[in-house]
Amino acid sequence: MSDPVHALYETRAYPAMSHPLSDPAVSSVAALLGGLRTARPSAARILEIGCCSGLNLIPLALRWPHSRFTGIDLAESSILQARELAETAGARNVEFLAADLRTFDPGPEPFDFIIAHGFFSWVPDEVKSALLDFCARRLAPNGIATVSFNLEAGWKPRFPVIEKTRAILQAGAGDLMSALAILRTVTEPDSPEVAIIDDMLAKGEEILAFDDFGPVNDPWPLDRFIHAAGSAGLRWLGESDPGQNFPRSLDDSTIDELRRRFPDPLAFQNAADAVAGRTFRSGVLCREDAPVEARVSMERMFEIAVRFDASAGDSLEKRMIEMSDLASFDYVQVERLKEVMGDFTSQELARRLYDGIQAGWVLPRIEAVSFERQPPATPDLGAFRLACARRGLPLVDIWHRPCSFPRQHYPLLGRMDGTRTRAELADLARTACPELAFEPWLAHLAGRGMFADYA
Repeated sequence: MSDPVHALYETRAYPAMSHPLSDPAVSSVAALLGGLRTARPSAARILEIGCCSGLNLIPLALRWPHSRFTGIDLAESSILQARELAETAGARNVEFLAADLRTFDPGPEPFDFIIAHGFFSWVPDEVKSALLDFCARRLAPNGIATVSFNLEAGWKPRFPVIEKTRAILQAGAGDLMSALAILRTVTEPDSPEVAIIDDMLAKGEEILAFDDFGPVNDPWPLDRFIHAAGSAGLRWLGESDPGQNFPRSLDDSTIDELRRRFPDPLAFQNAADAVAGRTFRSGVLCREDAPVEARVSMERMFEIAVRFDASAGDSLEKRMIEMSDLASFDYVQVERLKEVMGDFTSQELARRLYDGIQAGWVLPRIEAVSFERQPPATPDLGAFRLACARRGLPLVDIWHRPCSFPRQHYPLLGRMDGTRTRAELADLARTACPELAFEPWLAHLAGRGMFADYA
């Protein structure tokens, strides 16, 4: 890989985090709705390219102990951290290797899932091509690759801000955040660049050094990405989160107008990205010769599990779940949901849920999930989350979302090892974090599944 990219990752650590859009429990649903039935993630071979310090892969390995996981990264320092964290967490089914993708040989067995999140747009074209070629050669016949990338439409307005900030740095501003602060003060209040500067300031220097101000920052339009994937022998199935296939910021009338003006599906997607100022996509790819169905039956909906986002409001589906014995589940298998929704035919229920998924208020997953939402008497984060707490890293919740905390909260989290009662922890909180409303905070942790197993 290019020297500037390698040097950056060896001298600075990318902030550890999990990536919900890369979760195979979600991307396998995207594939299913695109016409391809994948292997079950609970019994699969899964590779992450650019795994950093392992915070994305280790919780997946703990969730699916019968699957096999491999993470590769160019930075040896990150791989050492990942190995140490996996050992502490007791994840025996994951290996981490310091490897260059262009020369990496994983052996003859194909992968059911390949993850490359935050990789494509930050490497030279040679490595982009190597990634797509690797996926085409190394995926199983029904395997999928989840590849995220920056979009040209949304990034165009950011580049002038980046160049101005670099000029201020070269003039002696000191550090990146200081340069952005100076630029913020001299930018007209009604300029659209103000929102971009504020977004950069909110990201912080740790992330900006790799993203906006990385050695390579190469956003593409969707059609260029799909054509490059096709040239490598890959097929686009859709967004890894099906609710993101269309930008949610666009209303129905705008979408209808764009469809009228751009009847070609790919041209329509490019136009929608441009109108919405979209900056990012996370796509699901399969092999060109994968057994993709030309027409997807609504019966596929009964193979998945769903939950309802808060925006579902007072929907009939949500109310029926709350009145049933399925209310204890976070994700409910649609097959079981049918039992409490007698007012719908199977086809009607499938269609309503499918439309809800596309609109983003029905959240799909390949498997049901249930967990205790009340804090336990002796809170125990488990080995992995406890190890993250004691290192000041984000904790990964039951839905694979990262959760960071104020610095002063981490010592308290680091004591949640199952040996202290809630009352004892509350006493510690009053001393260490007097501003913290401990019981509501603890309930919030339990509501995100922080005390639940990853399985």
